[in-house]
Amino acid sequence: MHILCQQKDFQHAVNSVYRAVANQSTIPILTGILLHASDGKVFLEATDMELRIRYGFNTQVMKEGKAVVPAKYFVDLVKRLPDEQIELGLDESGERLYMKYGDSIVKLNLFEVEEFPEDEGEPLEYGLSVDPLLFSESIRQVSIAVAKDETRPVFTGVYMELKDEHLLHMAATDSHRLTLKKVNVTINQGEKGEKDEPFGEVIVPSRALNEVARLMGEAEEEIKIGFSESRVGFQCGDIVIQSQLIDGQYPNFKDVIPDSFKTLVEVDTNLFYDSLSRASLVSYGEYKGKGIVRINIEGNHINIFSFSSDVGEVRETLPLFTMEGKDLEIAFDARYLLEVLRVLNTERARIEFTGPLSPAVIKPTEGNSYLYLALPIRIQGQ
Repeated sequence: MHILCQQKDFQHAVNSVYRAVANQSTIPILTGILLHASDGKVFLEATDMELRIRYGFNTQVMKEGKAVVPAKYFVDLVKRLPDEQIELGLDESGERLYMKYGDSIVKLNLFEVEEFPEDEGEPLEYGLSVDPLLFSESIRQVSIAVAKDETRPVFTGVYMELKDEHLLHMAATDSHRLTLKKVNVTINQGEKGEKDEPFGEVIVPSRALNEVARLMGEAEEEIKIGFSESRVGFQCGDIVIQSQLIDGQYPNFKDVIPDSFKTLVEVDTNLFYDSLSRASLVSYGEYKGKGIVRINIEGNHINIFSFSSDVGEVRETLPLFTMEGKDLEIAFDARYLLEVLRVLNTERARIEFTGPLSPAVIKPTEGNSYLYLALPIRIQGQ
């Protein structure tokens, strides 16, 4: 193997696959990155057997070949190389990778290429296509409700279901809040010119989806999505991300979404976010480590209050664009509200309440493609 490339291009490729490298493993080869130079391109690949990322880019290939380099030192070395053309290749023994830049050279010991696990799973049928900007935005909107506790694996993933030929439902919940997003997709034609069969319900690890948003969100071509019985794959140009699906039964979340409301308000998203941010700073840690804020809706205003016996209190009042129904007093963990306002991407937020102890639903003011449900906190006197 012998290639010439720009340091920036190579560093971007290394950073793209590095998150699939196993941090700690009893199998040393999983801590390495596979380099494969072929036909005017260099492909980098890493896997921890749960997630696999492959990234390719055009460059000058002097000699084709493969190498597996330990990621621990390789990643930091590439980052510290000067911003200029670098030369990479195998030494005469084939056991070390050299990187030449200017009048300098670095040599790194290698793993055995044959030990790197090939993609030998069942083939993926890339039956769906989706706009990359829309899909990456949808991932960010849905993944905020994914659970961090890995003792319940199904809650660490995103539920996906194709409802008809053009609408993909994505949902996540950590049992305290819920997100639901409807995404327009295209069903691709198979090799025989027929449309591929839609898949059933699956649970995709949020870790894999976050990598899709990070690496494919600004792509110019559509993202192709493929499934098998146990795996999911995403392909966009020379980037491929594959992951094992999460095995398990996702809870029936549809029944907890209210079909009516008792109080409805529309508020400026940015003003509401800034006010909640200030209020949560004061109250953080007062109640079991949470930043609790009280919200009081009266007439055409929304009042925000937070208190801490050690710090003080915050009282703010914001105008409402719309108010329907009854006045209301309710309390939330501010983080649950801040995270959805950060990804709502609309000037106004529509909030529907069904009572002081019932879930609130937050939506954009236009369209019905996204909703966020959050449980309130019981406060003294309720």
